[in-house]
Amino acid sequence: MLGGLASTTKRNGQPRTRRSQLILSYVPDYAVLVVMAVLWGLISKIHPFHRDFSLTDKTIQYPHKPDSVPFYAAVLLCLALPLVVIVAWTGLVRRSFHDMNAGVLGLCMALVLNMMITNTIKNLAGRLRPDFIDRCDLDVDNVREPRVGLLTSAVCRQTDMDLLLDGMRSFPSGHTSFSFAGLTYLALWLGGHLKIGDRRGNTYKSFVSLLPILGAMLIGVSRTKDYRHHWHDVLAGAILGILMGWFGYLLYYPSPFSHESACPHPPRIADNSRDLYAMNELERGAVNPGPYGRSADGNANVTPAPAMHRSEQAASSRPGFSNHYGPHVALRVPSTPHSMHNSRDSLVR
Repeated sequence: MLGGLASTTKRNGQPRTRRSQLILSYVPDYAVLVVMAVLWGLISKIHPFHRDFSLTDKTIQYPHKPDSVPFYAAVLLCLALPLVVIVAWTGLVRRSFHDMNAGVLGLCMALVLNMMITNTIKNLAGRLRPDFIDRCDLDVDNVREPRVGLLTSAVCRQTDMDLLLDGMRSFPSGHTSFSFAGLTYLALWLGGHLKIGDRRGNTYKSFVSLLPILGAMLIGVSRTKDYRHHWHDVLAGAILGILMGWFGYLLYYPSPFSHESACPHPPRIADNSRDLYAMNELERGAVNPGPYGRSADGNANVTPAPAMHRSEQAASSRPGFSNHYGPHVALRVPSTPHSMHNSRDSLVR
């Protein structure tokens, strides 16, 4: 028996395994991510809006200094670290390919979409960084501000155009939005897999889940300390990053406060053999579905069923009764809060 891995779909006379079908069903997602990443790179090459400025504007007269957190360090912390955590947990602990795939896709979607939006807004806004005057390399002795109007970037003597143009991309903060997108996603992912919404109030779960947010906040604060961004830029970047982290997570997982938080959304290619087995067993009352009808890989999760009370039998046999397996399959739902907690705990064991 192939245990649900082989399907009736054939290619070149050979049966195609369910896992290969599952992989192929997600290929378009990865293709879209590649296209979005290319667009991100192209957008970053577009010249930003050249905003006029005044020599009396003290907010753009700070010194230019090195980054406390270079962008490559932000990538390591906000992309590489979450990937290692997700792959290690799902591959070594849960051993769920579906959970790993969902976790990686959600993270990449959040980060790539976030940077596309961030770079687009940066170029459209053209807001000057706090160290713009230093980047501009003005000849202060010979430049005089007009009585009416403002100065333009034409008065700058800076020959490094990349340095000068980057000084016009202050809003919103890219470091901040990138860090909040990646680390908010990691916080949600950890909270969901630790079952932070189990209503038991375990302090360590909250601490572990929120620790990534602290890292994102420190990166954001460093951008004001380095005179790379105004505080408004950091605030806007944080809001954008949090929204993108939530969006990427909810594409592939339920809310971290839901009862199914430890499981991704069901796979696109169902494991028909396991579902049919579960339906047959359920119909004859031999088994009971695991919590919410599926396991970590999104398929049928069945456990031995205790005897049903008469009221439960009557409720499950009513016309129109429906659940995860279809309108005619009777499921036994735990009738007490204590039994519901026990049922949820069995999900990831």
